[in-house]
Amino acid sequence: MSAEISKDFIFNYLAGKSSALQKQMIDEWVKSPANEELFYKWLVEYEYQQPQYLIELPEALSRFHAFADNHDQNPDLILTPATRKVLPSYKLGGWMMAASVVLGLLIGSWVFLDKILYKTYRTAFGETQALVLDDSTVVTLNANSSLQVPRFGFGTQTREVLLKGEADFAVSHTATNQKFIVKADKEFEVVVWGTEFTVYTRQQRAKVVLNKGKVELRYREGKDQKQVMLKPGDLVTLDQRNQLKHEVISNPETYTAWKDERYVFDDTSLQEFARIFEENYGIRLVIQDDSLAKRTLEGSFRADNAEELLAIVAEIFSLKIVRKDNTIVLTENL
Repeated sequence: MSAEISKDFIFNYLAGKSSALQKQMIDEWVKSPANEELFYKWLVEYEYQQPQYLIELPEALSRFHAFADNHDQNPDLILTPATRKVLPSYKLGGWMMAASVVLGLLIGSWVFLDKILYKTYRTAFGETQALVLDDSTVVTLNANSSLQVPRFGFGTQTREVLLKGEADFAVSHTATNQKFIVKADKEFEVVVWGTEFTVYTRQQRAKVVLNKGKVELRYREGKDQKQVMLKPGDLVTLDQRNQLKHEVISNPETYTAWKDERYVFDDTSLQEFARIFEENYGIRLVIQDDSLAKRTLEGSFRADNAEELLAIVAEIFSLKIVRKDNTIVLTENL
């Protein structure tokens, strides 16, 4: 059955020219991950051949959701001519048609559009993942992080990626000297020219550490757009208000120790350790004693999982560990 699915076959489907049997064939075919990737590729190609659809999509979405909301009260409701202008050949046949693959992808939500245009790599709590992108750039994602990479034209038309969490980048050089850009959701981006660096972007703060080469950090502070050039050994930290702190460090490699399942602490308070622990493992640490929370941790420790790391810290400070669901309370073991 899958051998009969071609680009023209999919284009006819998107144009509303397929029979019920053909639609069923496509619904089964697209369940395969490999076929899903091919479907996305053809879908984007089809969209670019329909410029009026791309321009009017937001308005069409609004009209279609209004249609869906009213359908239960008026089952005989049909699409208006204005809606048919954008979706001229979808024969809905009632609300059940909304379960079809194309309708779900094209007009269900912008989330699906992101899925079409970008491939997302994610790591779970306690997991790291090494990636080699199409332009030969090597990326290592830290725990509880995600990276969005364009599915189409990456390495030729664009080299922009979107990071949430933390990642280490070894960016490859291209013959056209095309810039590599890491965008974050905290109103800053890192513009790169063949280099090695680490980007951290979490709720409380963000930071960039440069190991080799040269990067430009572009960020917004209030209404002002600013930029700063980084040299090897530079550490830049942005707080919640995007105010910048610029330092020079002698050991930038310690900021990527997590790639080797090592944790390096330099005068790190237990309160800060608790925040790092939750970000990486999804487990909340509660330190009820303020004086205990301010005690600091020094050293480099290797731990394969959350239990090992917590056991090391508990032994250093003689802590008692009390577990309550997904929360751990730390107290001094008197």
